[in-house]
Amino acid sequence: MSNKTKKSTGGNGGGLKQGRQQSHDSQDYSSFKTVLYYCMLIVFLPVLTFFVLKGFVLDRFLDISEVKVNIAAAVGAVVSLHIALALYIYRAYFGASGSKASKAD
Repeated sequence: MSNKTKKSTGGNGGGLKQGRQQSHDSQDYSSFKTVLYYCMLIVFLPVLTFFVLKGFVLDRFLDISEVKVNIAAAVGAVVSLHIALALYIYRAYFGASGSKASKAD
């Protein structure tokens, strides 16, 4: 009989632990998605900016040498990288409004 009472009281505590674990897993997944988004932005935005500036904007509309086109496209890529990093730092510093950690007793 004592085993039944232990199982019945232990079930409530296990459900609470499972709920906390799911909450932590949800927060971890949300953080992972955010970091993955900004990592992809930091990697792909400068590359995309370089080739768009070089291939579609500077070569077609401006009559300048190839070296100057490459330099201008590289500067544009560096600027876009700094913008992406600034967005990530802003998000990391100020965070989302609902992401504040709350103490669970």
